[in-house]
Amino acid sequence: MREFKKHRSSQKSLAVFLLQVVGVLVLFVVTVASVRAAAGMYGKLATATAGQSEAERELATLEAQRVKVAASVAELSSERGTEAQIRQRYGVVKPGEGEIEIVRDSAALTPPAPEKEGWWRGIFRALFVW
Repeated sequence: MREFKKHRSSQKSLAVFLLQVVGVLVLFVVTVASVRAAAGMYGKLATATAGQSEAERELATLEAQRVKVAASVAELSSERGTEAQIRQRYGVVKPGEGEIEIVRDSAALTPPAPEKEGWWRGIFRALFVW
């Protein structure tokens, strides 16, 4: 009654052992390949995220530049804007125009001298400050 287990032959047990070792090796190779693939995907994700933020900054810069160019085109499309640009860039004037210098009177620019207060008004302000 002691022999309730069947004995395997040595060849059969060796074959089972080799199959188990091969199975473990295959699982190990699949695990290593999966980990490498995940690490590679993480690196690609980080690169793509950095590229996206750079592209968004460049887009914002280009949008601001587009707005400035559109305003400049709108200004230059009118006759008055074109004339203003020509006057500013080349310093030209129309015939008969000249420069006007405004000279102000120096007496008008100086503030008037404060009036002297009486001693009683100084005491009153010192006592009742509000």
